[in-house]
Amino acid sequence: MPIEFTRIDHIAMGVEDVERQAEIFEGVFGFRRTMTWEADGERGILFTFGDPARGDILWEVVQPTDSDSPLRGFLDSPRGPGVHHVGVQVADLDATRTSLQALGIRPTSASTEHQLIVSADGAGEGIQFRFFSDDTPPNAQRIEAPSTATREETPSLGIVAFDHLSTAYPDRDTLSEHYARMLGTRQVWRTPDGAWPDFGDAILEVPGSPMHWEVIQPIGDDSFIQGFLDRRGPAIHHVAFEVADFDAAKRACEYYELPTFDEHDDSTEGIRWRDAFIHPKFTGGLLTQIFWEQQPGVWERSDKVRPAGFEG
Repeated sequence: MPIEFTRIDHIAMGVEDVERQAEIFEGVFGFRRTMTWEADGERGILFTFGDPARGDILWEVVQPTDSDSPLRGFLDSPRGPGVHHVGVQVADLDATRTSLQALGIRPTSASTEHQLIVSADGAGEGIQFRFFSDDTPPNAQRIEAPSTATREETPSLGIVAFDHLSTAYPDRDTLSEHYARMLGTRQVWRTPDGAWPDFGDAILEVPGSPMHWEVIQPIGDDSFIQGFLDRRGPAIHHVAFEVADFDAAKRACEYYELPTFDEHDDSTEGIRWRDAFIHPKFTGGLLTQIFWEQQPGVWERSDKVRPAGFEG
């Protein structure tokens, strides 16, 4: 049985300096700082963002505070800096441990009575998972820390919602099936075989969550995804945010001197959508995709079909 979880609580990014990263998120991204914490060899800042009516996923940045922190190892590895873990809130931590054991997944030695950690290479398949119970926040020493930024009002991307994490993996169906067993995800869209010469992807629905999970696989030895896998191994490739106004988001990028690339202005069945990427060297290590769509759901399915046997 998949893990029964309450919600995807937060997405965490491992960085060298949380305050420097906070400047990017509070400025360019328009995130709102809510808490800081320090525990277990890590220091972090927690942010809210977007329209609360569109979802309640939080964003966190964490840095190591001592040299033996496992986070130090992540930053020194080919995967860092970047998305480090996903925090998942569960109703029953003991039941979660049992479900993991049934899947042959052993939590790491860094796990505690309040938190189970599954490593990126120990069945997280490219990203660490941290499971914690409803009544115990993942960092018990969190303290209120509203933003004290005094900067004048400046443009931001105008993010309204987080859309998806994208994992680069050798085979989209293998990882889709793994996350279905582990988290109860369901594949809802996929690019048809041969749609693109160098990659294929699948979109996974996450139960009870507004976010999706994309799995992107290489096709051919010259695939840009194969190059990514050769450099970093299975890992988070990019993240995607929906913006309220694409032109305003582009103006914010120009204001902060952030070039965008791979931009599209297209339509699906006559319904317009636009998207573009921001290079990770301008965002602290986070390849970021932004998009706008005239109607909900048209951008996501623009080049995709339902998987075989799909119902619903």
